[in-house]
Amino acid sequence: MKTILVMLLLIAAIAIGAYHFLDLRLGALLQGSINGKSSDREQSFDDLPQISFPMLDETRPRDLIDMDLEFPESLKELNGRRVSLVGFMAPFDDLKDMRRCMIVPSYVGCTFCSPPNLSQVVFVTQGSKDETEGSYPFIEEASRVSGTLRISLEESRHEGQQHGFLYSLENATISPHKGEGPKRAPGHGTPDNHKKGKESEPLPEIAWSELVQEISGIIGQEPRYPIRLEPVSPERFEMIVRSDLERDFPEAGQPQAFSLLGLFPEESGWTDTLTQIQLKRRLALTNETGREIYLLNTVPENHPYIRLSIVGEIAEALTRQQFPLKRTQSESEGRARENDDARRADMALRQGLNAIVIYRYARSRGISTSGRPPDELLKKGQEQLNVPAGLYHWFDLPRELGPFLVDFLVGSTGSLAGIESTFKQQPSTTMEFFRPLWYQDASLWRPDPVGKDFADGFMETSPAFTNVLGVGGLISWLTQWYGVSEARALTGRWAGDRWAVWKFPGNDSVILLETRWHDEDSARRFQEAIPYHPYQRVLRREAGSKQVRFLRGSSQSALSNLGPEEQAAPQQGTP
Repeated sequence: MKTILVMLLLIAAIAIGAYHFLDLRLGALLQGSINGKSSDREQSFDDLPQISFPMLDETRPRDLIDMDLEFPESLKELNGRRVSLVGFMAPFDDLKDMRRCMIVPSYVGCTFCSPPNLSQVVFVTQGSKDETEGSYPFIEEASRVSGTLRISLEESRHEGQQHGFLYSLENATISPHKGEGPKRAPGHGTPDNHKKGKESEPLPEIAWSELVQEISGIIGQEPRYPIRLEPVSPERFEMIVRSDLERDFPEAGQPQAFSLLGLFPEESGWTDTLTQIQLKRRLALTNETGREIYLLNTVPENHPYIRLSIVGEIAEALTRQQFPLKRTQSESEGRARENDDARRADMALRQGLNAIVIYRYARSRGISTSGRPPDELLKKGQEQLNVPAGLYHWFDLPRELGPFLVDFLVGSTGSLAGIESTFKQQPSTTMEFFRPLWYQDASLWRPDPVGKDFADGFMETSPAFTNVLGVGGLISWLTQWYGVSEARALTGRWAGDRWAVWKFPGNDSVILLETRWHDEDSARRFQEAIPYHPYQRVLRREAGSKQVRFLRGSSQSALSNLGPEEQAAPQQGTP
């Protein structure tokens, strides 16, 4: 169970959002000497090479598919050597016996604080595995640790790696730290001043012009036009959200395609459903030109959660003024309408920049980025919608992927003005957000897009709709049967895809999805992973082919529109 929890922490710290990966989150506690005894290792603490949490934070994820990490050379040089570290203890097994524990940068005084991300947690073992006598007490104050550093490299096989940690200190000695302890992470106080609800206390008021100017400085862009904040009623805010979604997610076959793939309830309205999902998340929204920000007039502007939401919208407004949205249908300006994956890549880049701006503003102001939302949003979030979990995953994917790419490109402290070149040469697929190195170096992968006419002649009539699902959409589809990490692994060598939907009398419909892969083995693994469905037909793949095709109908009668060979195809992927 502990291994599962740690791995979930790793996935959460890296997939849903990369700006959390940067946050020196508050953590916790440290360990004492063995029954008051000291050792030669402890006495030589000051002579050992010292590592620090800022040094550990230089380890950066490079890939969300393979979970590839890049460790700094300064750490790799110390791998296998005894080092020293100052931090706080947190229990791994039991607070009463801290033989195995975790070392984190700050004391977490309450359950309302954010946990440290995995780059800020060190797994520690004291004594030998065979030791049965003695216990290792918990130390509340800052402590100093010395032990053998183990980095979780691909070829590593140590205990910490098996539990999902990036760093371990083995055969360690821990004792109270007598000098100045690590500084507490921004947005957190001491254990004594943490009170339930404190994270919702109003922030000091700030003039609107000053806030815009502050965010302009963070993002490195001056507003081209004045930005106005307009409080609106819940009814008008819902209309604004609906109108925005209608432009971003037009009903051009997507509801039919997602319904056939099991990602959308057939009886629900497409825009209605997306509006309800969005209203559970948004309290402010920027208009298309970036000149106005609409804020729900029932929420307090100085609430920390609301302030950070407004900060994100100011960043969005500045970006839209500098790089207008592409929502037309012309060949040069409107690939978003023709290619949903490219449009979602643009969306992810914008949301990623907004998230990083929120993070940097919060750090500068000492605001926790995981503070409690207003009660109004909490109540809205508790309302259940009858939609598959895969639709939530698909809808939220841009805001989870975007921060990872932006952080990868500019670093934890780099100038955000440098992201301008990325907007001028944008990623064209969501795959480049999962694998940023592929965005940086196009020679690392071989995209093989499927043409819009791929389904012409497949049936007697032309398809009514066609679009690109993208690797993000494929992952969301696969999460109906597989875990997120397994779904990512199955799609890690994606090269292109496209779906086409036919509509027939009697409300029957059929979807054809063609996927293309880097190599035959990747195509084979994906095909074998396609689960059973009674109205599905997985088409035969020729030896050596890097293409996988399958059909799915709305009913058994819908499949009667297929040719005899297609009707006889298996209902699931087979070896």
